[in-house]
Amino acid sequence: LLSIQLGCRDFQVVIDCKTIDVSYYKEYLESNRLFIGWNLKFDLKFLYRKSIIPNRVYDDYLAEKMQWVGYPSGQHSLSLKSAGYNYLNIELDKTVRGKIIYQGLTEETIKYSANDVAYLEDIRDKQLEKLKEKGLLTALEYENRFVRVLSYIEYCGVKLDIERWKRKMDNDQKILNEKLNILNKWVEEHYPNDKRFCKIDLQGYLFQEEAFDDSPQCIINWNSPQQVIPLLEAEGLNLLVKDKETGGMKKSVDAKVIKPQKDKSDIVQPYTEFSEAQKVVSTYGEEFLKQINPVSNRLHTQYNQIGADTYRVTSGGIDKGNKIKYINFLNLPADAETRACFIAEDGNAWISIDYAGQESALLASIANDELMLKELNEGSGDIHSLVASLVFKKEIGDTPLREIKKKFHNLRQIAKGYEFLVAYGGDANTIQQNYGKSKEEAEQIYNSYMNGLKGVQKYQQFCRKDVMDKGYILLNPLTGHKAYIYDYEILMEIKEEFSTEFWDKYNQLKASNPNHPIVENVRYYFKRKSASEKQSINYRIQATGAFCLRVALINFFDWILKNDLFNKVKISIIPYDEINCEAPKEIAEEVTSKLHYFMVKAGSYFCTRCKLDADISRLPDGTLPTYWIH
Repeated sequence: LLSIQLGCRDFQVVIDCKTIDVSYYKEYLESNRLFIGWNLKFDLKFLYRKSIIPNRVYDDYLAEKMQWVGYPSGQHSLSLKSAGYNYLNIELDKTVRGKIIYQGLTEETIKYSANDVAYLEDIRDKQLEKLKEKGLLTALEYENRFVRVLSYIEYCGVKLDIERWKRKMDNDQKILNEKLNILNKWVEEHYPNDKRFCKIDLQGYLFQEEAFDDSPQCIINWNSPQQVIPLLEAEGLNLLVKDKETGGMKKSVDAKVIKPQKDKSDIVQPYTEFSEAQKVVSTYGEEFLKQINPVSNRLHTQYNQIGADTYRVTSGGIDKGNKIKYINFLNLPADAETRACFIAEDGNAWISIDYAGQESALLASIANDELMLKELNEGSGDIHSLVASLVFKKEIGDTPLREIKKKFHNLRQIAKGYEFLVAYGGDANTIQQNYGKSKEEAEQIYNSYMNGLKGVQKYQQFCRKDVMDKGYILLNPLTGHKAYIYDYEILMEIKEEFSTEFWDKYNQLKASNPNHPIVENVRYYFKRKSASEKQSINYRIQATGAFCLRVALINFFDWILKNDLFNKVKISIIPYDEINCEAPKEIAEEVTSKLHYFMVKAGSYFCTRCKLDADISRLPDGTLPTYWIH
């Protein structure tokens, strides 16, 4: 920490932290005054290092970002410089930024630092006017409270068992080699004489005494799409996907494209297994060891508080200045071997609690679906089996729902995929594309789901209409968070042209000139309308899940502070519906009980028609582990 700057429009103070101990300001910084900053998550970690925890904060950056949720990244600048210009019509000189690191506190950098806080209050006042107009004031309160917690999670990080991780890396490489051999062997068996894919050594080595190997050898470089594409196309696979950048079509060898086409060729399984093993080796290997902090001896990452339009936290990102690609803590493999590598400090226990069937419970409650609620409140609580009984009615018959998981485990797993796909706005076409089903099969699956879950059907109809009526998605009425349809005005302008005469003209142009602007506009309208309707269905559930976690963490963090457990109870990883922390063994059960209480309480606030419970991970003997299990 090099400096701290405090102040308002009328005066500013710059503190040289290399000569002044910032702890002198602890009482001031922890007072009940409101501290305003820009991207406070960055600043708070420096204070946490000194055990200084500001009580009330307002983050201008978050307030700005909330107004543009739903807009494409980069469409609106989220810099302090832009805010100064947009709200106050002033030019904030940011060219000095960075000089403090190698020049120290010179007259130039002191003035820059002071100027950095001079306009924050004025920007806040202007923002509050906008936020009030948009109905976002309550949502902002949540975000300003949560930034303190997320900063703490970044600050805490997580401890990695280095030796165990190295053993995992060796095992991952071994698995990758096995999958590569299987894949190569498949090619050698199916295309032994195709020179594009295999070679046969007919010459050997002049001074070689033993017989040389004249069997076919696969020569495909599996890291080269140019070499892989001809093979996959020879097997009849469709590799065309839409390019998100250009809008045109391109060929892809991504496993996500290949996997749904497993019925077309038996190369799909070995290829996707190889791809998945390769991803594990490249993503979850040496980089983890490199990023262990030499001071804390723990892994730390960066979190993005509003990382998605659903307000889900995201993790990772790139620090261009230090050339670091931060680890994505929220996308770690769920296998036992990987998770066991994340451990508590000596003398601590690992506490892991996750919401039980969070998305299904929230959907049932928000959609007020009678069949789902009955199963959750009075039956087995197994929504996946309920969906399986609907879409596989012929195969499962009258089997009680409690027995489906055991008797029809495979069908239940397949139904689980259909459940999430349709619940979030997918239709028969989506099922057909994602699962390689025929049109008739896909329609049968979709109709079986919708005809059985009438509440979900009604909820989706409401979501589709509501978003096109308002131009935004009210993510949750209790918090007031919103996600905006960035081109809503354009869509409404296009729609205003629709009339009987318009459609007559459109049909003629579509046949004679398919690239005419009118035809393009209609195509654009219905494409964006469909996307917005799916978002309206999907976002409300995912966002409410994110708010459950936010509220639970806010209350848990307040409890940690109230009980003087800062730096003793460490919150480590928060993958979507799960909270992982560590605490001294002598108080670990109390901490577990409190965290469970706060998670269930937050769940009851948002999930009112059925109970949203949370599961505590324990060892077989009922005790808490010292490492991550789930």
